[in-house]
Amino acid sequence: MLAEKHKTAVQNFIKMFKETGYNVNLYLVNAADYGVPQDRKRVFYIGFRDDLDIDFKFPKPLGKKINLKDAIGDLQYTAIPALEKNKTNGVYCKFPNNEYLTGGFSTIYMSRNRVRSWDEPSFTIQAGGRHAPIHPQAPKMTFVEKNKREFVKGKENLYRRLTVRECARIQTFPDSFKFYYTDVADGYKMVGNAVPVRLANIVANAIKDSLN
Repeated sequence: MLAEKHKTAVQNFIKMFKETGYNVNLYLVNAADYGVPQDRKRVFYIGFRDDLDIDFKFPKPLGKKINLKDAIGDLQYTAIPALEKNKTNGVYCKFPNNEYLTGGFSTIYMSRNRVRSWDEPSFTIQAGGRHAPIHPQAPKMTFVEKNKREFVKGKENLYRRLTVRECARIQTFPDSFKFYYTDVADGYKMVGNAVPVRLANIVANAIKDSLN
């Protein structure tokens, strides 16, 4: 959205809102700066009616970032693979939704490192389960050549995708929020399409405070 090629379109969006009586600004935000244990850069459009005369300030970053160990360290040994054809284990999950998609990894997936260490925040949680990051129990992938990585030889068994629950934790959903699906891929889709709960809460409260 902030690339030069989109500049005219973005300016037109803001102009159209202005013509209908709204003052709109946009902000580039990394969720990792707001208590979310992942690097997730997104653009927020926030606007108010002109007659309200509100000078909105986007909330300041919280400071300390949360790493994977703090976010999902306790889930490592209750994770289980999906059933045949990547169907859910349902109520037989040892911890709700703590199951991961199985199957191969595409050449596109293997084109770069997909592992973050325990002391780092996660990569962005995407809506596609096949693109889920690798669990930090595995060592970072080995560089072979441009656009090609491989799993460290002798440790291939450590490479698995994050579970639906681990992704949900990284998106800051509470454990009490359960996801219902038949195909495990749909669980990843629900989690990955969401705005991180903690960030959404911070932004919503800032808007509420401005209106008050």
